[in-house]
Amino acid sequence: MQLLEQQIVETWYINHRCNLLLLNALSNDALELTTSKRGGGSVGHQLAHLYNVRYWRLEVYNKKLIANLATVKSEDEKTIDFLKNLHEVSAERIAVMLKESIEKGGVLKGFKRGLIPFLGYILSHEAHHRGNILLTLKNFGYKLPESMKFGLWEWNKI
Repeated sequence: MQLLEQQIVETWYINHRCNLLLLNALSNDALELTTSKRGGGSVGHQLAHLYNVRYWRLEVYNKKLIANLATVKSEDEKTIDFLKNLHEVSAERIAVMLKESIEKGGVLKGFKRGLIPFLGYILSHEAHHRGNILLTLKNFGYKLPESMKFGLWEWNKI
């Protein structure tokens, strides 16, 4: 792979490692925290939603990439280990999709604007939910490790 192609895939993996940093800073109890008046949108629900969106994008792109996976339902129990596993598996499969798109000159089935706009979309979506999660944790007084204060912004180190 050329340098630019490597940077595209690495950008995806940095984003993924940001999610893992956050997951590793949480307890299973923190997954239940929510500011939603309707009962949804807990930290665990949002982390499962990130996986589900990855799943749905992979499903449109190539069903073979989700052959042994399933979406997470709202009633499914969400634990740190469960969510980390889902994020690991789906990150690898999104990387496959990115690499294949690079080989096709940036064409990406299921995202008519192509590879780079898709990468922008998925990074923005995941960052949006990380922000929501961090705000929820802050509102509940949940103490994150000091390394998390600016750690999610140190992309040269992640």
